Amino acid sequence: MHRATPKKVFPLKMQTCLLVVTVLILSIVLWVQTAAIVFPWQEKPLRVWMLDIGQGDAFFIEFPTGEQMLIDGGPDDFVLAKLGSLLLPWDRTLDAILLTHPDADHITGLVGVLDRYDVETIYETGIRAHTPYDEAFVELETILSDPTSLDVVELRGTSRTILSAGDTIEIGDVTLTIVWPDDAQAGTYPEKRNNFSLNVLLEYGETTMLFTGDSESLVEESVGPRVGDIDVLKVGHHGSLTSTSWKFLQVTDPEIALISMGRENTYGHPHPTIIARLEDMGARIFRTDLHQDVLLTSYGEEPEVHASPLPF
Repeated sequence: MHRATPKKVFPLKMQTCLLVVTVLILSIVLWVQTAAIVFPWQEKPLRVWMLDIGQGDAFFIEFPTGEQMLIDGGPDDFVLAKLGSLLLPWDRTLDAILLTHPDADHITGLVGVLDRYDVETIYETGIRAHTPYDEAFVELETILSDPTSLDVVELRGTSRTILSAGDTIEIGDVTLTIVWPDDAQAGTYPEKRNNFSLNVLLEYGETTMLFTGDSESLVEESVGPRVGDIDVLKVGHHGSLTSTSWKFLQVTDPEIALISMGRENTYGHPHPTIIARLEDMGARIFRTDLHQDVLLTSYGEEPEVHASPLPF
């Protein structure tokens, strides 16, 4: 008598695993298809991170289009850890870097960023810093002008754009307008570099935010009337008494104030007088020394801001 060959039977655990995987895949496919049909209009928000990088400035912007910009890089390479928390592990590109001015606590971290990331465009005023820490700026210049100076990165596609008042950068529905300085003076060594900081007005629908670099009250006299009422102010010079004059606050009337500085810094930033002025204006104050990383989110209406510490 011919006996039928017995059928192989998968162990129960194997059958269960296959069933779970199949259901999971089908669920993901169904969710993606449903989302595409039900929410075809849904747009990503504008996200602006004030990064907690110590005594310095570094802001990361993710535009609704998905493009990304880093404004300043802080005093050291710690900004790389922050970018590592925000970007996918295999993402080694940045659409733009904007350098407000070449002080060490704004530019030093950018050298490491250029080493690790492929940057499409760098925006700056082009002024130089004739100081001991000018080495950081010179190294940045060398990397940009001579891509063979680093074996680990190709920078031939990187372009440099010198900005001054009146220039605009448009990324999707977001407009960045340069409101200061009036003259870029590229290649010069101004004594007061702070007052040649790029001042950038970000506009997205009803959301307005002003980046001030380290600009002092003398610059604020010109910038204030140019921008008028704003939602968010990046407080100038880390909350130093040299900036954020009472007159400037009355003109701009910010609802939210962002201050970047190191914990227990030796400069006394932010100055108590500046905090008192902002409180008198009714502004909500966010500080990296108290709140760590801070995230602003906007869909083109009133922005939402909250402390959102990153893993690193």
